[in-house]
Amino acid sequence: MSAPIAPTAYDQVRYPGKFYPQSSPERLATLATLYGLQPAPVTQCRVLELGCGDGGNLIPLACYFPNSTFVGIDLSGSAIESGRALSSQLGIANIELRALDIAAFPPDAGHFDYIISHGVLSWVPEPVRARMLEAFRDHLAAHGVAYLGYNTLPGGYLRAYPRDLMLLNTRHVANPAQKVRQARAAIALLLAAMPADSLERELVRRTMAPYENNDSFLFHDLLAEVHDPVYFLDLMEAARECGLQFLCESNPASGRTAHLPAAVREQLDALPDRLLREQYLDFIGVRRFRQTLLCHDARRPDLEVTPQRMERLLIGCAAKPTRADADLRAPGTLEFSDGHARFSFAQPIPKALFVVLGEAYPRGLRYSELRERICEKLGMPLAELKLEDDARLIQQIVSSFTNRIVELHVQPLEYARGVSARPKASALARLQAEMDLPVVTARLANLALPEGLLRMLVPLLDGSRDFEGLLIELCARGMSPESVTAANLRRALEHLAASAVLTG
Repeated sequence: MSAPIAPTAYDQVRYPGKFYPQSSPERLATLATLYGLQPAPVTQCRVLELGCGDGGNLIPLACYFPNSTFVGIDLSGSAIESGRALSSQLGIANIELRALDIAAFPPDAGHFDYIISHGVLSWVPEPVRARMLEAFRDHLAAHGVAYLGYNTLPGGYLRAYPRDLMLLNTRHVANPAQKVRQARAAIALLLAAMPADSLERELVRRTMAPYENNDSFLFHDLLAEVHDPVYFLDLMEAARECGLQFLCESNPASGRTAHLPAAVREQLDALPDRLLREQYLDFIGVRRFRQTLLCHDARRPDLEVTPQRMERLLIGCAAKPTRADADLRAPGTLEFSDGHARFSFAQPIPKALFVVLGEAYPRGLRYSELRERICEKLGMPLAELKLEDDARLIQQIVSSFTNRIVELHVQPLEYARGVSARPKASALARLQAEMDLPVVTARLANLALPEGLLRMLVPLLDGSRDFEGLLIELCARGMSPESVTAANLRRALEHLAASAVLTG
């Protein structure tokens, strides 16, 4: 029987859990597939999270992948108890949350296909950091993928400026609430003393902006006893010593160089290895946080994406052409929009690519079906699609994925595409809405619900009420008839359907 764990700062001040889409096994499997690995199917896998808190990240995954197994450990006993209570309330049987020190993780725990740790490495002492990497080495399956979110240098130096002042002003304060108040008072004094247009003042203001109105974040981040960002190359060297290697970043857009001057891109491309290139990008972008994927060094990642590899992925894009009647083979550009970004193409194949994807969305297409539909759109035999066309097409897909225009997935994400007679949301979504939390959608994304109709509506979507019943219940719960009109309710339901919240 293990010894009881002493209360931690997280037991003193609650740090609400959060879902991190970039750490989901589906995301990790997609990127691993893109880089030529053979990751375990996310519908039947074992997942471990080191530093799981109250399960805010792990519980939604357990809900959406009921045939996979999830294990989370955390030093905070109160956070673990909160997560267990939520899991029990949702009736989740495929998750185990344990109050356990990472340094004491049992060697006989077996292997996991995916290991996740977000925002832990930079807040634990060096011996625990070393043990985390050893846990990755010892418990990551042969074809497994690990995710590590951590603070980096040189961007971490910027946080040290206000952090050091706050620690100075709170060095004799033990009470968490008082500590936060005095820390904020120190920053207010500093800002008031600085010229309004000074670079130093703007630096402090921007550094502190994420902590406004979030005392728990400030307490557990900048006021934490341990707060040690690392250089990417130093961490990768430590990973190498544990038999692990860099695969990629969970957000491929972080490695983009298209915005840099051509001469700079040439120099970066001339660097001898991609790790050194990544480190230079951290300096150029003054990066503060990384979300790095690791795998065993016996694996052989491959950056050249073939049609055979692309066939293993589902390709999707929400963008639509701004002109539905455009002749795709005619000269001139065609503009597309997904509601957030606009882009255009002049060549027939790229134009047809996005028309086809837009018509199929939200369903994703296999590469073979995508090729066939592109040829149909252009009125050309499939045999006329040359090898160089395939190469350019794949390059366009990968580039658009990097730029967050195209979606890639290893499996279909199931949810209701429209509004049924008795709309239904998952038990998880209904409970999160009741708790005033962002809803984790079936597309594994966070959806913030503003106060008002949407937030009050989601908890009612248990499949027992029809449209009229929802109108009556919303009014009974205090919403005014002026705000709960049939038109407003219909728009709200359609928004939830488009956002992958409805399951039936």
